[in-house]
Amino acid sequence: MAAAAGKPSVKTALVLGLKIVASIALFAWLYRKVDWVNAENTIVHARLEWLGAAFLLLFTSNVGGALQWNRLLRAAGIDIPFWKVLSYYHVGLFFNNFLPANVGGDFARVLDASRASEVSRTTAFSTVLLDRMIGTVALGALAVLTTLPGLDDSHLNFRMLLGLWGGALVFFTFTCLMLWAVFHPKLLAAIEGLLGRVGLGQLKPALDELSERLAMFRGQRRMFMELFAIALGVQVMRIGVHVLVGRALGLTVPTAYFFLFVPLLAVIVSLPISFNGIGVREGAGIWLFGLVGLGQAAAFTLQFTTYLVAFAVSLIGGVVFLVRIPYRRAESRTPRRPEE
Repeated sequence: MAAAAGKPSVKTALVLGLKIVASIALFAWLYRKVDWVNAENTIVHARLEWLGAAFLLLFTSNVGGALQWNRLLRAAGIDIPFWKVLSYYHVGLFFNNFLPANVGGDFARVLDASRASEVSRTTAFSTVLLDRMIGTVALGALAVLTTLPGLDDSHLNFRMLLGLWGGALVFFTFTCLMLWAVFHPKLLAAIEGLLGRVGLGQLKPALDELSERLAMFRGQRRMFMELFAIALGVQVMRIGVHVLVGRALGLTVPTAYFFLFVPLLAVIVSLPISFNGIGVREGAGIWLFGLVGLGQAAAFTLQFTTYLVAFAVSLIGGVVFLVRIPYRRAESRTPRRPEE
């Protein structure tokens, strides 16, 4: 059984290693393609007021994301003050910078929510899982919707754009099916049977508990429609962040193209190709924005600067994490009173 349990970790390490290699290879390709002197000059002369506006808009979108998660927490019976939910959300964003596939950030949110409310980690995990999936469905829907008007753009290759729209449609359909499958009991039974065959039957109790927690959300269609609307608003604001960064860099790209390319770019980056999308983000940005005449250095700078803005916003979570360390250490040393 130990050996069998060790195999997934070896596979995970191998996949992670391949993603890191892919990121290095992509950046090696970018190193030869991009005019770094031009890119550096563009960043140095960026207008700080536009970058500040991008920072504030991204923070606002994170408030929307925290509201979305907070709604799910309340539906699961987890009552946490919103300011704490917002701080946990940013701590998760901070850890996403250093750990693969956003798993670190999600795990941090699960730990914080379960610790603050004294509920099981499985209950907290169910809220994070649904929060992530609703956001992904909203991203797929936006990519499908914003690509449609571009099919009539005479400046773009119709067949190429039709292929991108088809890919976005497949992604959206797949994410919808995943969200549907989460609430499907028969699928859970099939997963449990598969895990039993590969020697991971010990996970069955955890899956059963997760199924019970997810059952709390079944039938709450109005809530999911509200959350989907919030998720769409969050995604639109994050497109706006790219627009503001473009203005800061002095790029003359029409706003309509940001709404066309950024959702597609987000879909591409979400695919498990490289480590946290590194290399894929910049390479895809060069290709997509190059379709409307943006130079390679400018397109690279747009994506890299937007990433720096996102990193700067996530540092809020880093500060929260560092500030609370002494308080949590003090809490761990304080013995709990016995219940009367």
